[in-house]
Amino acid sequence: MLVIAHNMLGIFTIILGVIISFIAWHGISKNANHYSYLKGKAISFFILCASILDLLQLLSYSANNPTDTSWIMYWMIACIVWACALLYTIRLTLTTPRPADTFLFYTASLLLIGLLTGLLTNFSFTFDKFDTLPSFLHIDNTNHPLVTSTLLIAISIHSISLIILRRNFSQYITGDYIQIALLFGILSNLAYLSDVSIQTNMFAHLCKCFAYYFVLRAVFKFVIKHPYEQLLLFKEQLEQLAVNNAELYKKSEQQRNLLEDTLSKIGTIISSQLNVKDTLDAIADMVTDLMHSRQSLIGLLCTNQTHLQVVATYGINTPPTCIPLNHCLRGQVIEQNIALSINDLSQHPDIQKPQLIFSSIQSMICAPLIHDGEVIGIIEAYSSDLNAFNESDLRFLTALGRHAGTAIASAMLFEKTKLHLEEEKFLSEISQTTSTTIDTNTIIEHCTSHVMKALNADVAVGMLIDADKKNFTIISSINFNYKLVKMNLDSYPALAPLLETFRPCITAANTFAPFAELYDQNASRYMMVLPIAVEENLLGLILLGWQHFIAPERLNRISFAFLMSQQIALGLEKAHLYNQIKSMALSDSLTGLANRRNFDMFLTIELKRAASLKRPLSLIMLDLDKFKRYNDSYGHVTGDKLLSQLGQILQYNVRNIDLPARYGGEEFSIILPECSSNEAKSLGEKLREIIESESFPDDAGTTTAKITASLGIATYDPAVSAIPPSKEKIIELADKALYQAKKEGRNRVITSIIIS
Repeated sequence: MLVIAHNMLGIFTIILGVIISFIAWHGISKNANHYSYLKGKAISFFILCASILDLLQLLSYSANNPTDTSWIMYWMIACIVWACALLYTIRLTLTTPRPADTFLFYTASLLLIGLLTGLLTNFSFTFDKFDTLPSFLHIDNTNHPLVTSTLLIAISIHSISLIILRRNFSQYITGDYIQIALLFGILSNLAYLSDVSIQTNMFAHLCKCFAYYFVLRAVFKFVIKHPYEQLLLFKEQLEQLAVNNAELYKKSEQQRNLLEDTLSKIGTIISSQLNVKDTLDAIADMVTDLMHSRQSLIGLLCTNQTHLQVVATYGINTPPTCIPLNHCLRGQVIEQNIALSINDLSQHPDIQKPQLIFSSIQSMICAPLIHDGEVIGIIEAYSSDLNAFNESDLRFLTALGRHAGTAIASAMLFEKTKLHLEEEKFLSEISQTTSTTIDTNTIIEHCTSHVMKALNADVAVGMLIDADKKNFTIISSINFNYKLVKMNLDSYPALAPLLETFRPCITAANTFAPFAELYDQNASRYMMVLPIAVEENLLGLILLGWQHFIAPERLNRISFAFLMSQQIALGLEKAHLYNQIKSMALSDSLTGLANRRNFDMFLTIELKRAASLKRPLSLIMLDLDKFKRYNDSYGHVTGDKLLSQLGQILQYNVRNIDLPARYGGEEFSIILPECSSNEAKSLGEKLREIIESESFPDDAGTTTAKITASLGIATYDPAVSAIPPSKEKIIELADKALYQAKKEGRNRVITSIIIS
């Protein structure tokens, strides 16, 4: 029965060995590296050899012939081959063997070499013939030294393999099964060393079977189960990768849609031509949303590029007005032309940041605003969380900064163009006001309103200087509820030196105390002094104030203010001269028209005004045809009546701003401010026709007499001639045109334009 059991266990062991060899041989993938492929094939071959030797041992064993011990040779070699197979399997699968493991491996190899040398030596002395067995195999197998040495060496190799395995357990996928197999191998060899017969030692055979079984499980796990698990894991990873890719694609789509939406909004801002404030507020709001922050800030570089002027904020209660560039993040952003972020502001206490009431700022991101390759400012976003911004935010805000810079520059250009158009509009309104009236109070009242609107002021006071040159009479006050009728310069010593320059200037609001009392806390605390003067002759004064915050660049409009003050001054001077002329009764007693002196003064003033405002000026010289014959026919008294009637015709048929005058005898003149050559000719033809159709007195006391007139016109047009003519020049040209009208047959109008 023991022999049958021994044979059954032997067959089972052989089957396990063949299975192990088959799985190991076919389980190694050809796709593996060349070294691993050959190593797997060699180990499979060793295990197969051990199984074949076990089969030979089983076939050569005969219970009926105990003296035939040829099977022991196969058993010993199989034992050594099996031990070597496990040792080399463990050793060769190490990726990084340790020096101690290498030493143990070589020690085991030396033991094997020693054993093989002993076997070969013994064989060489004991073989008598090639077909007879060695004599040492005919002795008792349980006590023979070579059998004992073989078992001890097998146990040593198994122990060395177990030690190497335990030291490098983490590098083995099947380390637990191999350990158990080695332990059963050691138990099997120890059992063979006992006194029990090798053939009938069932415990040793069972341990050997278990050793093979656990090696089979290890091979199955390594060759079949582990790759399958890896395949499943790889499948799960692929599925997870697909999910991640889907999420990334979704995020990229969201970012793309966000970018398209952002660019669309910026394009809308550019194309809608919003003013600068609306554009800046829209961009600040947009940045806050896109960066998932609660606050944002936009700063533009000042002229000297030493600090940033804060022009727009979002979510900041008390924003700063300016930010210095020295030693701060903004300076680095502008200098390097890249976006930067700080995810922990507590590590950078030197960086200026907005102070919030209900929270604190932990992170910030800053990007340059770029237009045409030049940095015009910065845009910032703030967060109350640490590490709120990443590389993607930096790239996105950089792209946004370029488009936003273009939008802001376009809005600024639009507003600048709009500002120039508004300036021309207000200059035209002031010119119209000064040309349509000669009342100084009306001029200063209307022009004060125009100047206040032109400079976006909230408070305005217009004054005229008194004859003593020390007191001013307040003529117009807008949003100025201070009870003040007269202003004495001695009461405001800081104001007097500013008037002596005769040019507009910006000064502190307390220069004129009543203004300072009207300002609130958020006001700019500035005022503008606008002297109205001609050739250092002070005629009046306009004071302007701002009750709200206004950017400094909006105050820097001195040149425009000076142009307005000059136009107002010319209008006031004309009104003063006109009033002086009226007070001096510079009129002709017979016709009621201006006399020659009045004519000369008015013509001089209007020539200056035409040159300053770049407006045309025309002069009509009118002479009655054959007036000497009329006097000879009807007498000088009747001739004087004709001249008086002609004066009324001229007064009733010219504009309020025109000046008709008796130039001398029967010759008259009309000064036409802001009148082109065609307009003057139309008026001349109208007067000529009226005179031709009019009936004049005769010596019989009736009005049946007729007379005609010849007219010569001279026009100064700044669009044709840049240099204005002298008074004598324009009179001379008008006289020449009149002489030509006489020469061509009288009763006609001849025009000429001054070209020089």
